[in-house]
Amino acid sequence: MTLPGVKLPALLYAARIILGCLITWWSLFYLTDTKKIWAIISVIIVSEPDFTSIRQSMVSRIINTVVGCAIGLIFIALFGLNFWSMIGAVAASVLVAVSFPNYPSSWKLAPVTVIIIMMPVLPEDFTWDDSLLTALMRTGEVLYGSLVAFVLGWLFTEFFKKRFPLFVVEEEKEKKGENE
Repeated sequence: MTLPGVKLPALLYAARIILGCLITWWSLFYLTDTKKIWAIISVIIVSEPDFTSIRQSMVSRIINTVVGCAIGLIFIALFGLNFWSMIGAVAASVLVAVSFPNYPSSWKLAPVTVIIIMMPVLPEDFTWDDSLLTALMRTGEVLYGSLVAFVLGWLFTEFFKKRFPLFVVEEEKEKKGENE
């Protein structure tokens, strides 16, 4: 049964995102991760209706997160925890992102990651260890959420290829028709 005007692929896409969020939330809950937000955001950002796009989205998310974390930590180590080092790190991450010809198109995640890592430690008396822990936790959550989205995308794709081959053929015909 489908809703009027909503196609099955859209329902499956929504179900995959909801399932990914539930898996991520509850598995991190049992691992006592108190800030699950970056893993859940990654599930949503990486999830795509098409499995090929999921792979590209996952690689992009990982590259941008690692670059943003690394630049943020380098600037904290070199210039300390202050507003100007954060602004310098944002500028550096933008320069890195736009300087490489094949850098992922979602390059804005790198400077956003810098802000996410450095902003929470600015107003408080945080140490290098606190900053490093924040960076590693965020990176770990992004990797985990991306992995959950990737695995669910692969499982859903394989399931529908085997169980409903005609549905997959029809979906591919629709995509070709949209691209022409």
